Amino acid sequence: MDKTAKIFKFLADSTRCRILLTLKKNPDGMYVYEIADAIGMSHSATSHQLATLEQGGLVTSYRNGQTVCYLLAPNNKAQRLIKALSQVHRL
Repeated sequence: MDKTAKIFKFLADSTRCRILLTLKKNPDGMYVYEIADAIGMSHSATSHQLATLEQGGLVTSYRNGQTVCYLLAPNNKAQRLIKALSQVHRL
């Protein structure tokens, strides 16, 4: 699958878009339970979506004891995607 199709696959899921926009508002990162509360989903469903976003290089994570903190990946792909999402979200 080419790169463009992969990007659209990530954007096709509204949950992933909400997660990315939530993380944009919290640049220092958020724990899974905080993200789950913010988007109104279960911890396990949120973790699944975060794993998909991490595999796509859009978020990164680090472990703090038993909890995992996620933040937007500091790469151009993630930053451009967030900028595009923010523009569409304003419409």
